[in-house]
Amino acid sequence: MKNKTKNKSSNKHLRLFRKYSKLDHLTEKQIKKLMKTEFKLSYNKHIMSSFMSIWSLSIKGKQVITFSTFVKLFKGKDGFFRGITL
Repeated sequence: MKNKTKNKSSNKHLRLFRKYSKLDHLTEKQIKKLMKTEFKLSYNKHIMSSFMSIWSLSIKGKQVITFSTFVKLFKGKDGFFRGITL
């Protein structure tokens, strides 16, 4: 029973991730749009720069958020979206 709940939660994250990503990752512009549209959040450029430097990976010289990292944003006491539930 617990696995079904985890899969449903994962599906919600995956659906949201795919809605805004064009490839297998989110760029800074895409994550900003997701935050503004879905969560009504808006941060200044310094906070977004810090967010990207902490949570992003470098792929082909660009900082991007992968799906595995995106899920971690909602978990634990350190997650950037820890107060948001889907």
